[in-house]
Formats: sequence, structure tokens, C-alpha cells
Amino acid sequence: MIFTAEDSVWKKYGYLLRSYMAGEKGTVAAGIFFGAVAGLLAGFGLPLMLESVLPVVFRGDPLPGPIQAWVDAHATPEKAPEFTMWAAAVLLPLIMMARGIATFLNSYLLTKAGLRILEKLRVALFSRLQELPLAFHERHKRGELINHVIGNTGTLQGNLIAILNDLIIQPLTLLAALSYLICKAVQNEEAAMLLVNLGISALCIPLIKKAATKMVRKTRQIVDTYADLTSIVEENLNAQREIRAFNLEEMQAATLRNRIRELISHSIKYAAWAQSVGPAIEIVTATALAWSLYMGCRDGLTLTQFSAIAMAFYWCYAPVKILGNLQNLIRTTGVIFDMVMGIMNAKDETPEPARPVALPAPKGDVSFRNVGFEYVPGSPVLKNIDIDVPAGQIVALVGPSGSGKTTFINLICRFYDVQQGSVSIDGVDVRSLSREDRTRAVGLVSQFPVLFRESIRENIRLGRPGAGDDEVLQAARAAYVHEFAEQTPEGYDRFLAEGGEGLSGGQRQRISIARAFLKNAPILILDEATASLDMKSEAEIQRSLEQLAHGHTTFIIAHRFSTIRMATRILVFEDGRIVGDGTHAELYASSPLYRELYDRQAAQPTHDKEVQP
Repeated sequence: MIFTAEDSVWKKYGYLLRSYMAGEKGTVAAGIFFGAVAGLLAGFGLPLMLESVLPVVFRGDPLPGPIQAWVDAHATPEKAPEFTMWAAAVLLPLIMMARGIATFLNSYLLTKAGLRILEKLRVALFSRLQELPLAFHERHKRGELINHVIGNTGTLQGNLIAILNDLIIQPLTLLAALSYLICKAVQNEEAAMLLVNLGISALCIPLIKKAATKMVRKTRQIVDTYADLTSIVEENLNAQREIRAFNLEEMQAATLRNRIRELISHSIKYAAWAQSVGPAIEIVTATALAWSLYMGCRDGLTLTQFSAIAMAFYWCYAPVKILGNLQNLIRTTGVIFDMVMGIMNAKDETPEPARPVALPAPKGDVSFRNVGFEYVPGSPVLKNIDIDVPAGQIVALVGPSGSGKTTFINLICRFYDVQQGSVSIDGVDVRSLSREDRTRAVGLVSQFPVLFRESIRENIRLGRPGAGDDEVLQAARAAYVHEFAEQTPEGYDRFLAEGGEGLSGGQRQRISIARAFLKNAPILILDEATASLDMKSEAEIQRSLEQLAHGHTTFIIAHRFSTIRMATRILVFEDGRIVGDGTHAELYASSPLYRELYDRQAAQPTHDKEVQP
């Protein structure tokens, strides 16, 4: 009843759960053992004790042999009846206490194992997101991925614990109670009728299956809506300035309100189906019990016999009700697990090479050979790029927006793989390099610096983890971080808020540039590295970047020609092709596009004295 052909997700990923469970086998085994004890005590022990105790209390019958022998050995003939009564009265609490302890240990141990298993899954999922290429991240909403890492794994954690807690104890309780009823049916013809009546519960199976199907569908809708909600909130918090500037508060609130209403609608329908199973089983089982009561009394079943059988009947009904809900929980949990596994098993479009080529001391030669690339099939972004950049050369990339400059440097970093041709570092295709060698060879300073919730010191140290404080300080001075870092009492130990809140755009960029100084990679990529700086700061950073670029293969993307003065070579991009290659003087004379871009900026007053590269 629990596992059906529709639960293929558990068969598909069962091996993975077993691998996560590898270190928890002892804990799980102990939990299963105590679950078995609790199930046997409830399903078989309690009806048996009731059958044994009631005659002692109400008719003065002796206790079961060994217990009565113990009472006779320790009590005088005058006290024996009273001792017998006390012993009978104590038996039931003792059984309940033993069952309670076993149930607690079952729940505690399996919860402990479940928490550890799902924690491994959450860490593995987060690690997998670090490995997947940028193309994967660009195809998925950030809110969706956040929801998988935090929300869905949290739901899996809670559901798995609930499943583990009930999956052992409830079936064993049912089996134990059925065993007791079968024993009574063999001994008593009237009791056999009660066992037949238990089959009426099978009428609930179609409803359980229908509810499970509906709940699976609603689970997918709930998960998708949660992902949308997370994306809406994240987008809103990241765009507070724009929202306030354009008076978009009500529009944002309305968007969120609509999604919440969708979530509530799906959740209510899910709850309706989830809660329908228990009452249905209760009604059917109560009807069966009432019929059994009538038939038993008519056929001469005693109160003691009926009470014990009714308790066993209850311990059949309760697990059936729980297992009905459990089947639905397993299937809906399988839906969420399948979504999470979709990320774990997502195709890595920039996989690590099976046998990476070592690059122990990269020099910085970069070559493009007949490179073609497209993000969307049929819309090429780079076309037949064929170029060599020798080590130590400083190259500026200029051209209109969308002409392919950023894609060019993305391919050097292997954020994407080419669909045609090859990109090489020191003669080795970047697809043949290990991630470690590739990242060691390339340093990147992007237009929008990313700072983490760490101190200024640790944010700089990300450029080369393990670098000493003196090296960090030297990189900070070179990037002009020192002058503002020392303005607060905490200095370099100042803890930065999310995204570097509290720092100006220029200060954030300086920390990012300091990382590049510390990393000292042979290939340096400056993607609008000074775009966030004012003219004074830009002039200061420009001197630092010239120092940093010296002896390194450097690629500079910039829209302001003032930022590429140090370039010894300029590549002009247009419509995915390199249409110009040379010095400023050569290109100004030979490239109409370059001359147009240059003259347009030269005509702007703020650049009158700074346009000469």
C-alpha cells in the first residue's frame, strides 16, 4: 500500500539516499529496533494485557502463570488477593511506559539520522550550484534556486523525519494487532467475524489513491509559487532605490499579493485532500467496529473478549489511518525530492576534464582559434574570432554594447564553452585545464564588485586564501583601500554588511581591485573596473592598475576611452566580429567605427583632456 509503481522517484534515487545514510546505519538500526518494540507492545501487548487484567479485576481470576507465581511467593495468603489486584493494575502502566520509552527512542534516533542525512543533501545541493556553469544560473530564477536550497530541503527534512518515524512503527503495530486478532480468530469463532469486518477498511483505498494524485499536483504548484514569491521578494529588496524613485510600492505589493493568493488557493486545496483521508478511514472503521459490536454481542462474545479485541481493532485502525496519510506524504515528498535531484543531476555544460592538462606556471599567452559562440541557437554572439594575445600584452576591447566584448572574456574564464573552435591559455585548450589551474591563471575585476559578509581584510584575502596579513595590507595600499579602511576604529577588521552596504561604490571597487593585486594572476581582466569611480578616484586607481597590469596579459573592457590609456593594443568589436586590431593611431586612421566612437567621446566636455589612449 505504501509504495506503488508511481513512486519511481524513490526507486530512481534510492541509491543516493543510501549513500547519504552510510554514516547513520547504526542510528537507523537502533531506531528501527525500538520502533519494532513499540509496535509489538502496542499492537499485541496492550490487547493481551487487557484480556489478562480485566478478569483479574472484575472476577478475581488469577494473573498469568509467572506473574501469579511471583505474587504467591511474596505475599501472605491474606494479602495475596490485594497483591494480585495491585499487580494487575500495574501491568497496564508498565506496558504503556515501556511502549512510551521505545516510541521516544524510535523517534529521537530516526529524527537524529534524518537531520544528518538531509543536512548532507543540503550541503551537496549548495556545492552542486557552485559547480554548475553560468548558463545554468541564467536559465533559473535566483528565487527558485534559493527555495530549493533552503525551503525545499527544509521541507524534505521535516517530511523525511515524519516518514522515518511512522514507516517502521506503524506497519509493525498493524502487524502485531493483526497477529493478535488472528490468534483470537483461531481460538474463537465469534472473533473471526470481527477480523472479517476489518476488511471493510479496504473501501478507503480508492480515496487514498485519488487524494495522493491530487496532492502531488498541488505540491508542484505550491513549490513553483513559493519560488516565485522568493524571487519577487529578492528582486524587491535589491531594487529599493528604483522602487521608491518611480513610486512602484503599490505595484510591487499587488504583485506579491496575487502570488500569495495563488499560494493560499493551492495550499487550501492541498489541505482539503490531505485531511480527507483520516476522517474517511475513521468513518469506515467506526462503522466496521459498530457492526462488529452488534455481531459479537449477538453471538455471545463476552465483554472482556470484546474489549481486548476492540483494542486490537483500534491498533489496526490507527496505523491504517496514519499509513494512508503516509503514502500521500511519501508521494508528495517524492515530487519535491525529484525537483531537488533535478539540480543535482543537471548537465554541467563546462565539465571538468577527465584527464586535465597541468598548467603549473602559466605565462599568460591567450589564443582564439576560429571561435564561434551563441547563447540562443541561431543567434551567434561571436563569429570566427581568430586572434593571439602574447603574454604581457595589454589589450583594450572597445565597441558598441552587445558587440561581444563581455562574451569574449567570459570564454577566457570558461564561464561558457565555445560551440566552435577553441580558446587556449599557453597553448592548452581551457576545456582541458582543471578548474583550479584555470582560476589560478585568470584574475577578474568586474563592473559590479561583490563583497561578502566578512571583514574588509577577509574580503581582500579572497583573492588568495592563505595570504598573510602583510600581503593583504600591501594589496590594500596598492588599491587605495588603506585610506578609507583606517578611518574607522575597526580598521581592516570592520565587518561589512550584505553587498558591502555602508561603503560607496568606489570603495567597494577598490576592495575588488585589491583582491586582484593579491591574486597576481598572469592574466588580468578589467571589466569596466573603474566605472564606479569619480574622476579623482579613477586617476588614482588608474595608476594602480597600470602597476598591476605591468608584466601581465591584460584585457580591458571600457566605454570611457580615458580608462584604456595604458593599452598597447586595441581590438574593435562589431556584431560579434573583430573589425579592428592595432594601436590608437592605426585604428583612428583605418577603422571608421573606432574613429566614430572616439570622436563621439572626444566631443564631450568631461573627456576633452582625457580621451587620448
